[in-house]
Amino acid sequence: MSKGTTPVGFEEQKAAQISAFFAAKNGGSIEKLKLIKLIYLSEREFVSQHGHPMLFDELYSLPHGPICSSALDGINQNLTNDVWKVNISKEQKNDIETKLTADTENFDHISKAEYAVLCSIWESFGFMTSNQLRNYTHKNCPEYTEVEKGKRMPISYRDLFEALDFDDPENSEDRIMDTRRAHNVLSY
Repeated sequence: MSKGTTPVGFEEQKAAQISAFFAAKNGGSIEKLKLIKLIYLSEREFVSQHGHPMLFDELYSLPHGPICSSALDGINQNLTNDVWKVNISKEQKNDIETKLTADTENFDHISKAEYAVLCSIWESFGFMTSNQLRNYTHKNCPEYTEVEKGKRMPISYRDLFEALDFDDPENSEDRIMDTRRAHNVLSY
């Protein structure tokens, strides 16, 4: 994917606000690796509970575990939308600091159901270090595939639905693709 592009239907504003949410929960700044793992675990849990993603991002296996690809691009400030600059600022190579207060009223693109998942993920995993989260995702996310440094491998939504023991992973993935196609038609 080239710089500045995102998959059709990607909820960029929501991804930026989720990043700010976790940074705020972590006291105002958070390591990039920890943040991207919390985002992935949130997306995974939301899919598990609701049968569809929050972000409609592309998922990948990287050497440090599974990720939401465009969310990582936004965190790295590799997307052209200013929404990332409004919600987060890059302090150092691995740190993200929120520009928002911890007041949840600022997270207007996050639904109540999404907020509940984010709070649950924070309660379950927020105390972990980046490396602990990395190791957790390697061991507990069967959709993840080990890859060499510098490589990445796509994780299809079908792979995720299979790992979550959905009855019909192919049909579940088809519904996500239909949503993306509809979004693409409506965006013209």
